[in-house]
Amino acid sequence: MNICVVSTFDGTTNDYMEIFNSTKEKAANSFGDYDIGVVREGKIILMIDIIDKEKFQETMTSEEMIAWNDKYNCVDEVYSLEKL
Repeated sequence: MNICVVSTFDGTTNDYMEIFNSTKEKAANSFGDYDIGVVREGKIILMIDIIDKEKFQETMTSEEMIAWNDKYNCVDEVYSLEKL
């Protein structure tokens, strides 16, 4: 399943990349390819191929991720992608 996550937050691109890289290893078996686009500071677009939805959801709702979201007032909009 391919999804697009648009994240808007009160931080920098480096702040986002730090949390992404720290959780990437923990969730490595839950996703395949991904691409990250920087819209501007505080806004990222992530396109990602989810292989194990339950494990991915577990990572996204971890204490570490919830704390980061609260700290940076992060709002994620998640879209399902379908190749045409």
